[in-house]
Amino acid sequence: MKKIQDFFKITYKEVELDSFMERYHFEKKDRMLLDAEYRILSELVEAEVAILLKKEQAVCAVTLGKRYDELMNLTAGAGHLLLSYSLECFSLEFLSQAYEKVNEAVFFETRKWLSEYHFLGDDNIEELKACLALFDRLPVTWEKGMLHPLNSVVFTAEYKDRREESGCHRCEKCKNTTCSFRKTENKPAQNADTKTAGMQVYSYGISQILGKGRK
Repeated sequence: MKKIQDFFKITYKEVELDSFMERYHFEKKDRMLLDAEYRILSELVEAEVAILLKKEQAVCAVTLGKRYDELMNLTAGAGHLLLSYSLECFSLEFLSQAYEKVNEAVFFETRKWLSEYHFLGDDNIEELKACLALFDRLPVTWEKGMLHPLNSVVFTAEYKDRREESGCHRCEKCKNTTCSFRKTENKPAQNADTKTAGMQVYSYGISQILGKGRK
């Protein structure tokens, strides 16, 4: 088994802002604030990843770190709902970008791509703990029924030879019909009010691990 641990910067322009605003239902008047916020976050945020390359599958942990949690707590505590909500949304985008960087790192080592991601959380806590125990040093822990830092995910994935078979391709079968990345015409309409959108936009991995009790 080979272990990989690395840091990835999510650079400005990796997230297309107009698509981001449409996906999370921001208003046009918020664009300048979001652009400034994104530029600052791209300088500050660094995703830390740990990958264990087993024979049949890879075990991956990804986190945006404690500083991102502290920033989210600060804005929520200050009562700035728009900033608090946008930080939630940017965290989803940054984690999604990190998944791709993990996939590329695995390909560099194995010449194989990762297949569908199987996120570990409330439904498979024992498997989650077992996966975390495989690492000598890991920036992610399971405490009091949650992953810490909060903006973290742990998932497993088998290997595929073809890039087009890589990643999550289970939208039509996935129970998380409100996922912001869902590729289906049946996705329910979202509330256009960014101040009340809340938990409706969480991706499959975040929803599985954090549930609807996140604050």
